[in-house]
Amino acid sequence: MQRQEMEQYLAELGQALEQQGVQQPVRILLIGGAFMLTQMSSNRVTNDIDVLLSDIDDPTTSPLYQTFKMAARIVARQNNIPLTWINDVIGDFLRDVSKIPQGTLWRTYGLLQVYIPEADYILALKLLAGRQKDKEDIQLLCQQLHINTRIHAQQVVDRYIPDKQVQQINNLDKTLGILFP
Repeated sequence: MQRQEMEQYLAELGQALEQQGVQQPVRILLIGGAFMLTQMSSNRVTNDIDVLLSDIDDPTTSPLYQTFKMAARIVARQNNIPLTWINDVIGDFLRDVSKIPQGTLWRTYGLLQVYIPEADYILALKLLAGRQKDKEDIQLLCQQLHINTRIHAQQVVDRYIPDKQVQQINNLDKTLGILFP
């Protein structure tokens, strides 16, 4: 998915939320590849739009969450794209282990408000994930944020994901060792 497609789908999601009778704005925090695509002038594409739903603590009991998912299915059907085009699977994990920033309003599509976190939050998440496919994003974020030492990178992770056990389980030391030899 390229940036233009992503924005089209988000606009359609905002319309679908209105058609589903939603009365209050639905706030999402854009993370992952979609953040890189829209905020870092990255020439990448993304398979999905990773988001955190800001106003939903427990998806299993939230009527708003069910409405959000229905609206996302409508957009998928209309565009013949996978149901996973917008992905909130990581949300529960991040709510449990990280300090989630409020973010800054980036775009409004009808009742859908899209917020952008600080770039260092995205860096912390990508460092914690430690995936090979994130290496270019990590390098771009480090360059943009003027982070050129392992100590500084560790401080960024500590700010958002302070639990050392979570860091250890996710092999953060190994990732930092590879990126900052």
